[in-house]
Amino acid sequence: MRVLLAVALLGLSGCKMLETTISHLKSDFVGLNRKVTLYTADGQVMRTWEGNFKVEDQGGSFRFIDEGRAITVSGTVVIEES
Repeated sequence: MRVLLAVALLGLSGCKMLETTISHLKSDFVGLNRKVTLYTADGQVMRTWEGNFKVEDQGGSFRFIDEGRAITVSGTVVIEES
């Protein structure tokens, strides 16, 4: 039974859906290395945060903890996973 499970997991190891699921779980538990960039209305960079954090979508705004401080941003935001 263990061999079958191991073979199944190895077979799925290249599966994009499995990779995405693992990334989401890692984000939920320990956060991911990310860069969050907030832009002004005319497209200029207003502020950038980089670090290992979990970003929560709050319906029109995003929230994350950076160096012990809760940050909530709204507007044009780009979140990149490093």
